[in-house]
Amino acid sequence: MHKIAQKSWSEEIFRAYDIRGLYPTEINEDAVYKIARAFARYLRIGNAEGGILKVVISTDARASSPALKEAFLDGLLDEGAEIIDAGLTTTPMHYFIVNTTEADGGAMITASHNPPGFNGVKLSKKGAVSIGSGAGMEEVKNDAMRGIFQTLALENRGNITKKDFSDDYIKFLVGHFPNLKSYIAKFVAGEKIPGISFDFDGDRVKFRDENGKAVPGDIITALLTRKYAKPGEKIIYDVPSSNVVKEEVENNGGQAIESRVGHSFIKALMKKENAVFGGELSGHYYFRGFFYSDSGIFAALAILDLLKTAKKTLSELIKPLLRYAKSEEISFVIKDKEKIMDKIASYFPDLSADKAGARVSYLDGIKVEYHDWWFNLRSSNTENLLRLNIEASNPELLEEKKKILSDLMSQ
Repeated sequence: MHKIAQKSWSEEIFRAYDIRGLYPTEINEDAVYKIARAFARYLRIGNAEGGILKVVISTDARASSPALKEAFLDGLLDEGAEIIDAGLTTTPMHYFIVNTTEADGGAMITASHNPPGFNGVKLSKKGAVSIGSGAGMEEVKNDAMRGIFQTLALENRGNITKKDFSDDYIKFLVGHFPNLKSYIAKFVAGEKIPGISFDFDGDRVKFRDENGKAVPGDIITALLTRKYAKPGEKIIYDVPSSNVVKEEVENNGGQAIESRVGHSFIKALMKKENAVFGGELSGHYYFRGFFYSDSGIFAALAILDLLKTAKKTLSELIKPLLRYAKSEEISFVIKDKEKIMDKIASYFPDLSADKAGARVSYLDGIKVEYHDWWFNLRSSNTENLLRLNIEASNPELLEEKKKILSDLMSQ
């Protein structure tokens, strides 16, 4: 049995598309034990075939991950689950294992990009479909918070099988991108190649060009549409992404579909629309060829493959895509976020009937679009912040609008 029982923890750990908090004050062994039991009961409800649940569990490299994993395993065992313990993996590798083992669901112990003091769980159903807000998270939360579970007879407890899937995963990636080795050879030879960095659990990736200059995540999305936006194909992009993404998708014959920010929302939309590719400003990239899921390494290999085919540098490829002036994402710590959102909405009324006026969308926060500039203000799903993105036709207009919005936020 896990070491911490009946210890207090916070219901605030349940977020829009995952579970995370400070360890051990907000999330601890008692919390994840109860979450594991609630998770298994939720999966069992959706298991049309019945029978024993098969669940994959793996972890990132945080110091608190082994203890949380032990508690989560206890919870699954007490629900009679058949567990595949995949050990230490990235989140994309975890998604790969959930799919290739045809498991009923998976639990990845991770707090993604949050600092080391945090930890959490990413839960998914069959096919690595994310459990998030409006898609099972409320059910798991309510059951875990109630914490009333039956005790199974010893002979009915589950079992654990440990397996290393590294070779299978590498074989899968090489099958999709047989020419990655040419770039490794270039790096060894001292040639300039793009800089590639991943977050803690490997589901996000960031790029720098061969000169060391950072490339925005939405520009990478726009660039990858050249590889995936064939006539009739659908591409998903998030609300804060540059207009250049939609333009590039349509220029290449594809259909661009805007989405809320967040992996659970985009993965669900990817599957619903049978989209071939999707991208977020934050550096999450989704692929039909990767089970409609996000993968930093898959995106990195796709970029390298594109560079090899084009026989150009990354800076050369993105140059025509940098046609707008766009702010970096600006974060504001706001006590009353709803009050500020209402204030901004009233300042920019919906004038869509007037071609010279604004078009206002509430798909994710508030997005206001004019013919020569737009902004999106939304509440962070992982931190207590409001996030602002602004894009304009030229730098002077961008600075003008940035000042207006910053002043409104501070009043």
